[in-house]
Amino acid sequence: MSKIIIGETDISQVSFRNPSTGQLFDPSSVDGIVKKPDGSITAVPVTVTKLETGVYNIEVATDAAGLWYLTITGDSKKFEKTICVVRSSTTP
Repeated sequence: MSKIIIGETDISQVSFRNPSTGQLFDPSSVDGIVKKPDGSITAVPVTVTKLETGVYNIEVATDAAGLWYLTITGDSKKFEKTICVVRSSTTP
């Protein structure tokens, strides 16, 4: 789980590999869905940037404190991550 301050952008890197060969590959699409702390599910600012074959940065802009749940899908692969967003750097 990553921890950031409201308004910051969380950046995750995901890799797509063929399970048989271990080779990186580009899925037909890479999509991000976010469940925000209020329970709403949205594709709000999820930015997908291809770094190289099979490797992508996923950026999520945050606007509320609490736990955010990120799900990234591409073909039959699925990645999940929890992001803890706090009000300030002094919030425990």
